[in-house]
Amino acid sequence: MPRLQASSKLLRSSGGKFLISVLKTSFVLFVAVTLFSPAFLFADTIQPVSGTLTTPDNTEISYDYYKKGFDSVVIVCPGFFNSKNNRWMHKTVGMLTSDYDVIIFDFRGHGSSGGKYTWGVREKTDVDTVVNYAASLGYKKIGILAYSLGASAAINDAAARDDIKSMVLISCPSRFGAIDYHFWEWGMWLDLKDNIDSKWHGKGARTENIFLKKEDPIDTIGSIKDTSMLFISGQMDWIVKPRHSVKLYDAAKGYKKIEIIKDGFHAERLVQFHYEEMKELILSWFSKTLK
Repeated sequence: MPRLQASSKLLRSSGGKFLISVLKTSFVLFVAVTLFSPAFLFADTIQPVSGTLTTPDNTEISYDYYKKGFDSVVIVCPGFFNSKNNRWMHKTVGMLTSDYDVIIFDFRGHGSSGGKYTWGVREKTDVDTVVNYAASLGYKKIGILAYSLGASAAINDAAARDDIKSMVLISCPSRFGAIDYHFWEWGMWLDLKDNIDSKWHGKGARTENIFLKKEDPIDTIGSIKDTSMLFISGQMDWIVKPRHSVKLYDAAKGYKKIEIIKDGFHAERLVQFHYEEMKELILSWFSKTLK
């Protein structure tokens, strides 16, 4: 009893009040750090198995494989200047892993992959190599979620094979030479701001000659017969205007759908500013076409 009374007096003293204040502050900081840590923000993901694949032209392609035991897999293809370590690519993975196994990779010339980016000349080989890997793991239901020039590469690859069941193609240019480059529009400054805010983490590319002759999705998409395709574009995209998605949609065969996001910007900005709408669109689409 004397010890309990002494402890009570200590807590009522100024020193005791200070100790309680410190403990309260420490608890609040602990909760804040936990809630806003990457592990919590992407709690629906798991630790990936990482590795490299080799393309037919001997380029090493780095990938992360999130395996949760589903019988279907979605391959995420980042856009130009983004690696799999970009925070919005992490957000994309987190969006998917509640329902699908996921493989995300770095295109050549990006992140941990080798080689140089060829602006659409050989990038379909990167997609092809990753799809082959997914098939070798036993997946019969393979989907693709691709951004911008990554979507161009996905279309070009899907035109040459028949085992991709479904694709979500976000801000995909119909023709490389028709990309808009409206640098004066607000969306460009939002892209630049995000790069600076993220301290350029997961950003950057090593490139080849931009004038290499390349395939355009508008010329290959008509060869895709059995792949369902959802086209998503931002109304306020500064670099790939919605007309690109409209042209691709019109040229596509089979089951297809197009969505233009009101006040939406380019590619991963759609995930940044319209996350819930994008999640609903993407998961609803795959639930119909990949199950």
